[in-house]
Amino acid sequence: MKNKGKTAHLDLAFAVFILIVSIFLFLTVLGSSVSAFLKFILSVAVLVGCGYGVSRAFSYECWYGIFLLRSQYGLSLLGGLAKKYPEFWQSLYELGMVIGFGSFAYFLLPRKNCTWKRIAFIYGLGTVLMVMFSYVIAPLATGALFSMLSGGAEFASAGHGLQTSVAQFAFAKYLFFGLLVLGGLSLMTTAGLLIYAFVVVASLIGAQAAGVSLSSVSPGGTPIIPGINLPLAEGIAALAVVLIVHEGMHGIVACMHNFPLKSAGLVFFGFLPFGAFVDIDEKKMFKGRKDAQSAVFVAGTTANFFTSLALVALLLAFSAGTQPFRLDGVYVEGGNLPHGAIIQSINGTPIKAIWGDSLSANATYSIQTSKGAYSLATDSNGKLGVSTTLADSSGELGVFRYAEGLEWMAFLMRFLALAFALNFVVGAINLVPLPLFDGYYLMKNAVGNELAVKLIAGAVAVAFMLNMLPWIFR
Repeated sequence: MKNKGKTAHLDLAFAVFILIVSIFLFLTVLGSSVSAFLKFILSVAVLVGCGYGVSRAFSYECWYGIFLLRSQYGLSLLGGLAKKYPEFWQSLYELGMVIGFGSFAYFLLPRKNCTWKRIAFIYGLGTVLMVMFSYVIAPLATGALFSMLSGGAEFASAGHGLQTSVAQFAFAKYLFFGLLVLGGLSLMTTAGLLIYAFVVVASLIGAQAAGVSLSSVSPGGTPIIPGINLPLAEGIAALAVVLIVHEGMHGIVACMHNFPLKSAGLVFFGFLPFGAFVDIDEKKMFKGRKDAQSAVFVAGTTANFFTSLALVALLLAFSAGTQPFRLDGVYVEGGNLPHGAIIQSINGTPIKAIWGDSLSANATYSIQTSKGAYSLATDSNGKLGVSTTLADSSGELGVFRYAEGLEWMAFLMRFLALAFALNFVVGAINLVPLPLFDGYYLMKNAVGNELAVKLIAGAVAVAFMLNMLPWIFR
């Protein structure tokens, strides 16, 4: 007993040592001046090493630095919710099937005991929601994500590049709307990946031929990891929401169809908590009816879509309610003036009157700010050595910045925006027919032909990697 206790204490000490060293190395890499790609690789290497070290100390399951903390806690709650509101959950995932797969949902939805009244409701409301998600929610979500994603401008330009590429064809907008009606958000997202893959290849060949740096080609995607290319705390919290609602809905619908749940728990990548999981007995599930399997697979994405709707409503309400607490003017981000100060005037001239104008080189200016007056000299390029952002409380002319002491409002705003955006984006990508994604199993159930499934998944996998390829040259 004494030896076991001593071993347990040594394991704990080893795990704590690994965590401390990993966090130190992680922060060192993030603060380094290496390229974005190398910074990402080094950061992931640290997290993988941390995951293996901690999992080895406590004998946890580990896959490439991702380890699980399993428990039976919460399974009874999921089972209780499944039994208490079965009709609500069924309507929800059936709507998700139409949103995700449009008319293809016919091959996935159950056909027994389905009245014309229910068909009209599911397909009618589902189609309206599908169009709303595609033309209203999607632009809002990608805009919110790009605004907080490190290097977000280049991914926004990738979207612009795709639009420019297809806009030259007059029928393009009708084609994409037809794809939406035919195959829902899944087919739309997959088509976007395939088309931009061709754009990437053409751009890379053109850049190589012209002797231009390949880094000038905008990637169509990037891995998302809090602390690396997203705000750390807000990113972790937002991803936790994404995974909790996704896995929770998988578990509820599995219980509805009598597929046993083996465990639930938390997911960690190194020292970063990444969310939750529900472990369904897959052997029994894959022996069940195809429509029941499809219901479980689409349930997670459905939860993400409807969660994004609830969160965007909260985000808009919070934004409107906190507008009086936001700043208007030129906000100091850093440099030779206090962080958070608002520049009011330069040499007595209101900043709004001269915003964007060049200053004289090697000249001294009197600058009035919300934190006092300062005298600064410009360098040979007419720069004051101050980084600024145009802040606007309405968001129409600049970005949101909250008054000093109200940082919690800014944190909550970023969390709501990220949680909304990631719920939609992760949900949409999850419907793409890639192995290990729910969309792959849904496509497999709908298509049936094994060879066709492999060809489709292979083509989409190649397109996915091509979209990511330019990111390597960053």
